[in-house]
Amino acid sequence: MYDTFKWIHVISAIALLFYVIVPFLSGSAATPTTAAGLHRLNRIGQYILILAFLTGGYMVSRAGLSGTWMAAAIVLILVMFAMAGMMGGPLKRLKSGSSGTSDHVRKLRTFSLVCAIAFIMLIVLMYNPTLF
Repeated sequence: MYDTFKWIHVISAIALLFYVIVPFLSGSAATPTTAAGLHRLNRIGQYILILAFLTGGYMVSRAGLSGTWMAAAIVLILVMFAMAGMMGGPLKRLKSGSSGTSDHVRKLRTFSLVCAIAFIMLIVLMYNPTLF
């Protein structure tokens, strides 16, 4: 069972690489078509993030890691949840073509950059379970 959850967790982490690419794509999100595609992918990414959280929780319960490591992982995944959720607002506005496009792109770029940094920090944490 552990191996199955680990496999699902790794596949979901590969899918979440989308959040590392979004800061680079946010400049082109000014067009409604690109914003619609990013919005759809962001929604799918949020569900994959939930799957990664659940499978990771199962694996942590079996691994016997330190409380500090678990707290750091939970904080980082919560940051990802928050940023992915907040990216939805600017993406919806860009998709509808509302005014203030540069402001929405700036917000999208900021939220996606924080999400990407949190994801990279999570990857570092996952590969170093004895870090804390």
